[in-house]
Amino acid sequence: MAWYEKNYRRNLIDMHIEDWDDSFMASFDPEKYVAMLQKANVSCAMVYANSHVGYCYWPTKNGKMHPGLHGRDIFGEVVDRCHKAGMDVILYYTLIYDNWAYAQGPEWRILREDGKNSREVNGTSWVDINVGRYGVCCPNSTQYRDYVEKQLTELAHAYDFEGVFLDMTFWPDVCYCDHCKRRYETEVGGQMPRVVDWSDPVWTRFQEKREEWLIEFQTFATGVLKREKPGVSTNHQFSTVTQGWVRGVSEKHRLACDYVGGDFYAGLPEQSFICKLFYSMTGSYEFHTSRCTDLRDHTTNKSKSALEQQAAIALAHNGAFLFIDAIDPTGTLNPAVYETVGPIFKNFERHEPFLGGKMCQDVAVYFDLNSKMSFENNGKPVLACSQMRPDMPHLTAAVGAARIFKEAHVPYGVVSKHNFKDALDKYQVIVLPNVLQLQADAAEDLRRYVRKGGCVYASGYTSTALLGDVFGVEKIGLTKEDITYIAPTAAGQTLLPMGSEKYPIAVCDQQQLVTAAADATVLATTTLPYTVPSDHSKFASIHSDPPGIPLENPAVVLHSYGKGRVIWTAAPLESMGQESQDQAVLSLVRSLLGKPCAFSMEAPPAVEAVEFWQEDHDRAIVTLINLQTLTPPVPVHDIRLTVNLNGKTLKRACLLPDCVPVEAEIRDGTATVSMPPLAIEQMIAFEFEPAGKA
Repeated sequence: MAWYEKNYRRNLIDMHIEDWDDSFMASFDPEKYVAMLQKANVSCAMVYANSHVGYCYWPTKNGKMHPGLHGRDIFGEVVDRCHKAGMDVILYYTLIYDNWAYAQGPEWRILREDGKNSREVNGTSWVDINVGRYGVCCPNSTQYRDYVEKQLTELAHAYDFEGVFLDMTFWPDVCYCDHCKRRYETEVGGQMPRVVDWSDPVWTRFQEKREEWLIEFQTFATGVLKREKPGVSTNHQFSTVTQGWVRGVSEKHRLACDYVGGDFYAGLPEQSFICKLFYSMTGSYEFHTSRCTDLRDHTTNKSKSALEQQAAIALAHNGAFLFIDAIDPTGTLNPAVYETVGPIFKNFERHEPFLGGKMCQDVAVYFDLNSKMSFENNGKPVLACSQMRPDMPHLTAAVGAARIFKEAHVPYGVVSKHNFKDALDKYQVIVLPNVLQLQADAAEDLRRYVRKGGCVYASGYTSTALLGDVFGVEKIGLTKEDITYIAPTAAGQTLLPMGSEKYPIAVCDQQQLVTAAADATVLATTTLPYTVPSDHSKFASIHSDPPGIPLENPAVVLHSYGKGRVIWTAAPLESMGQESQDQAVLSLVRSLLGKPCAFSMEAPPAVEAVEFWQEDHDRAIVTLINLQTLTPPVPVHDIRLTVNLNGKTLKRACLLPDCVPVEAEIRDGTATVSMPPLAIEQMIAFEFEPAGKA
């Protein structure tokens, strides 16, 4: 078993410190640094070798050491002390974001379409809040790559460490430097395009090249480390997995990693989404987040209960939790941070013996890394699009679908296209939420899945061109109205009782206009408002756009294909975030489930349950998490949890980690327990009689 498969309590201390003040880093004390980690019960330390400022924390021969250290090798000292304290060590090394390397010359730098570099721009980009503070280097620059190779080789030879985290391996912007231009001319031919158009093969080929170049750079950096230090694990920053097309991060990013990980700062539902996606990609993963409420705020810490919730989400998904602190410019740390984390990690440690197994996922939400864009950008200049916060309709729909299943306590996972192998054995239903650019190979995998008996819910732009015969529809157009309605037919009224012909279900989106196959069942049709909402010269109601024009075009279609079934909707209801639309999605997906789910639960929407089936231990482990946003969360009472025994005989149910017995009611192949009041997290084991002893 690799070290990262059994080490869950991790820490990183940001050390992006400048040198213009003589006091900066002058008070750094490796002994006190490691003592803080021990106070927090950390089992793995990620330790800075360099930073975005570009200065090194070891006596490098290829770069510049931080002047405030006066030649002292604090990296080596911290690594040695961590190992003596029984901690594994991950070396932190930043790529691309490196002010010292950037300063070496224009040929090292990323250049925007307007010819400017990152430090000539002052905070106008969505890419970074303080973009002008960062000097960014082009991964295609031969000079920069030579510098990276020398530094990584130097570190690999000089120190012992278990793993390396290579930060910032993504495109900060679309680069038009001479290195990129020459590479494009050699590999593709012609000039790099300067207008975004997702319907133009020239543009899509350019984006493919950007992704290929990034993967090649990641593989290059990983290769240097593996060559110089065989057996070391590597992990590239992967928080950009849910960020827009500019970053150039594709599913292949995981191939340069032994496990995936990255830092996130969104809400609790988003963390649950990410943990499920990361788990599906490499099994072992790490979730990073800061101890502070905002990276710009150095002193305001998250509450203990907020950190407990975030650690509990990682624990529930069998992931490592890494909390990020930020060092004071002088090199000191706030002990209160580590005193707060200590009890949280102590609780985490007590639960670690019960981790492992296979996550139970009856429904899989498909997240497509090729669809992190919007057709609304077609025809716009690259610079305009890259400097705006991206609109990603697919991500909105995917996160919306995940939230619906979480709140309804439906066992679900988040997957990408590599998970489709043997999908029939893993998922009862695959949800395709407004997938804008489904790839041909993924479409063929889905076709086989449905033909063999799998079920699919697909919405919005999800490819009718590639899978129209599977969905039972043929696209003929798109409404120009972006406020539309879905009216249930007689055949669909049972599944969609929240809508009617007079008061159809609202969708704040355009709808696909289609015809249905002869063997398909139309569950709902499209209704348009009286007028086009964008035409303000004519309206029916001044505040709203009421339904007024019923069409015969199918809006929800049920179709059988091979042994499987598909429900297709003309717009992503899951993107709305409203109860009626949530219930519509839930009803449609539940109608596709062919057998009981792994578990069900009577609990408020703020409670999430995650189950792992541990065949080798003859048990199922379920973790419940209280995800109320206000902290400390109010304890939740009267939770009833029912687990499908899958033909097993229950020996006992007990609350972990102390194995406190809980009475279980056995009925129809399930076990139901009443849970004690849920404060933040509770793990329960359902232990079975071994095979042959039932």
